[in-house]
Amino acid sequence: MSDGAFSTDASPVGEQLTLWHDAVCATFVALDVAAPGSGSFHGSLTSHQVGQLRMATVGADPHDVLRKPRLITSGEEVIHIGLLRKGEADVEQDGRQALLRPGDLAFYDPDRPFTLGFPEPMEWSVFMLPRRLLSVPEADLRRMTAEAVRGDEGIGRLVSPFLDRLAAQNESYGEDSATRLAAGVVCLLETLVAERSGTEGYSQREGQSSLLLQIRAFTNEHLREPGLSPEDIARAHHISVRYLHKLFQHEGTTVHRWIQQRRIEEAKRELGRQGRAAVTIASVAHRWGFADPAHFSRSFRAATGMTPREWREFGRTQ
Repeated sequence: MSDGAFSTDASPVGEQLTLWHDAVCATFVALDVAAPGSGSFHGSLTSHQVGQLRMATVGADPHDVLRKPRLITSGEEVIHIGLLRKGEADVEQDGRQALLRPGDLAFYDPDRPFTLGFPEPMEWSVFMLPRRLLSVPEADLRRMTAEAVRGDEGIGRLVSPFLDRLAAQNESYGEDSATRLAAGVVCLLETLVAERSGTEGYSQREGQSSLLLQIRAFTNEHLREPGLSPEDIARAHHISVRYLHKLFQHEGTTVHRWIQQRRIEEAKRELGRQGRAAVTIASVAHRWGFADPAHFSRSFRAATGMTPREWREFGRTQ
């Protein structure tokens, strides 16, 4: 749904819940909506975009929202963070249940089934953010779902008021301001996830090491592909490009540098084998992901102190 507002107030009583269902699905994802009784149903919804962050605020009578398996047809690339502003909320996902009071928030993932229960008149703001923007491991993000983040405790005391004010303003911002505001939300949420997941602890470092091993194995399998990029690697491991760069930064290198280093190592092995004099330098360069033989020669010499031809001759004399 585009930026704007919707309300059931002017609709016939018998159609209100159906129209509400359609508006909710158009704003968020495919959902089932159930409300107690069969009388009138009041529901209002506003939505707007701030940079890459989409926000929607719902005010409605008691009802339940269900994301059932049959409604999930493809992977969602967005994570939802719900902030309760009025009433009570019950968030269920991944075998967990979070009971929220005003000021509390919870993560939930539309890529998996979830249930939102609102037993009394409510106001609920939802922040929809592309998960690739969050530089946190997917496992940590998954552990956050249906976990109550109290608005009056820890980092929640910073995150909750900021999100509340951002949702309440519903203003149009210039492109630069919108980008900065969205980046501010990303930083706050990353800090929140890190705090809740114990990023500084041993278990987190262990998880990062395991992830790096998977990334290196994947990269080694695809070294021969000239177009291999950080975006490809990040997408294959369900992490953001930003987080991928951070992982390699902690190792004292960069993604591009490590890929090139591995390609040079493989080319060295091939050129150094005895009996491979008939193999051309250009074919080796192409086989290990270098589209330009001249660039390959320069990179090879910078890494080894020899040209590819000199290295091949050196290998034949050993």
